Amino acid sequence: MRVECKYNIGKQIPENFVGYVSLDKKIPLIIGKQYVVYALSEFYKNIWYCIYDEYCTSYPMWTPSQFFELTDNHLSRHWVFSLKKDSSTTDVAQEDLRLFFGFPEWATELGFYDRLTDGEEKEVALFKTYKELMDLEFPDSAISDRAQIGDSEWLICPDCLDAWNSPGDKDGMAICPKCKKMMHNPRYTAGI
Repeated sequence: MRVECKYNIGKQIPENFVGYVSLDKKIPLIIGKQYVVYALSEFYKNIWYCIYDEYCTSYPMWTPSQFFELTDNHLSRHWVFSLKKDSSTTDVAQEDLRLFFGFPEWATELGFYDRLTDGEEKEVALFKTYKELMDLEFPDSAISDRAQIGDSEWLICPDCLDAWNSPGDKDGMAICPKCKKMMHNPRYTAGI
């Protein structure tokens, strides 16, 4: 799932959301930039996206969906659905549960995000693995370069001319193993 930033100041979003975001505070987002959504949840009766904003270095941040426009509505194949409770409470009524989409460990383990933001080694490594998978999953319109098809099994980097075995069409993007450049996968068909 990809979203494009439309607003980055609290007073630009709908009034029903005031109180959860400071009106004059600028959120670290770039208007017009697309962001990969690593998880999606409901908080305060609104949908929030977990993305890498412009300040993040080691973990994603929760940001209200009102700041974005959906540009690719395909759910990640790495996500599962769960009903989560606040990790600070032990006894929660059914109406206090919130919907959550994310990779299995995040969706099912209580306190996963808290441990991730605390820099716990297991959670950081797991998130990094899923982030790399989700970054390639859907086409990125900010990138114009496209890998070349060598034959039915190989792709070729248009920059360094390295070739690698990549017969799959599940991911919208590919990374050259030699120069590490990200480019479109010409075999991708899921979004067409």
